[in-house]
Amino acid sequence: MKRIAFVLLITVLALSLTACRVNWFDRHYDVPWWTIAVPIVVFAAIVCFAAGKYIASKKYVCPKCNKSFYPKWWQAFSFHMNGYRVFKCPHCGRKGFCSLSKESDD
Repeated sequence: MKRIAFVLLITVLALSLTACRVNWFDRHYDVPWWTIAVPIVVFAAIVCFAAGKYIASKKYVCPKCNKSFYPKWWQAFSFHMNGYRVFKCPHCGRKGFCSLSKESDD
């Protein structure tokens, strides 16, 4: 729910731009809002995807069943603290802090 609210907030802020004045070497250009907003949104999506793939490449261990697993890339955006992240274990179903495995591929 928080992600949807964040995306809506960013969308409203991007759409609130009607035109922007760009100064380029003492020349002034009026550009439409989408020429600035679209590259920012695309760049943010690429960064989020890359960060999710990087975090998903790490192996985590469930403290309840002690089995290791790799999370999905979209699950990487969860609450985290130091080497611990909140995941749902695919083996036992426990949802909570899972530690980074010592044998994780770096």
